[in-house]
Amino acid sequence: MVGNRIVLVGGQMYLGRLLRETLPLRGFDVRAVDGGTTCHPTECTCCSLEDVDALADAFAGAAAVIDLSKLDSRRWGGDYAKAVRSLEGLWEAARRSRVRRVAMLVPDGVVGLYRRSAVLDSLSPARPDGADGVVGAIAESMASLFAYKHAISAMCIRMGACRPEPLDERMLATWISPADFVELIVTALSADYSFEVVYGVSRNTSGWWDNSNAHRLGYRPRHRSDDFADALRGNRSSNAIENVLQGGARAAADFTGDLRRIP
Repeated sequence: MVGNRIVLVGGQMYLGRLLRETLPLRGFDVRAVDGGTTCHPTECTCCSLEDVDALADAFAGAAAVIDLSKLDSRRWGGDYAKAVRSLEGLWEAARRSRVRRVAMLVPDGVVGLYRRSAVLDSLSPARPDGADGVVGAIAESMASLFAYKHAISAMCIRMGACRPEPLDERMLATWISPADFVELIVTALSADYSFEVVYGVSRNTSGWWDNSNAHRLGYRPRHRSDDFADALRGNRSSNAIENVLQGGARAAADFTGDLRRIP
């Protein structure tokens, strides 16, 4: 396991609050950084996520960084350059501060233009369904760069829907319970790896993602969406494109392509 000081980037987001409450119970010293407009300096270090010097100061002495911020596209407002600058800032700050491990959550839109009939694994290439997914794909590439060129262990988590219960039929495939999410983060902090891609999902049998790579690294989810299946089967959109593509509503938005040409 890495040392016990962990920095959460995006620490005031829902998942950040969850980790701030739970990781200390697992022996971690958790610090939080946020660049959002609602950042409270009494709870987090508030700084621009493009400010390398400020991030490097915040990361000083940390064994690992967990980046949650790329799940919230409102932070960069569709400005790809801003999103890339924040990625560059995080990784360069980690390198300067000698952080040895970074776990980065990326939106599941990174693979949203696959059919639901496709089963994806850790080696499945990105196929973004929109701007969020494009940023996720860039994030995975940058993580690979710093993992192999600068020996910073990097895990990219293609994140499903983390909430107490799934809400609809699509979420039966993408759901991860809060408790399983914490277990996945602990795996990211404790396993031995250079660069890995895994999926942020519970032990769901109604799924499109083969998460055996996460299981190989030690992730042992305890919950499954199957327990909610009877109530949610048929709770789906009337939009045929949403129901074919893994990205659902995001993938269907402004879609003018030919579904027959999407494998």
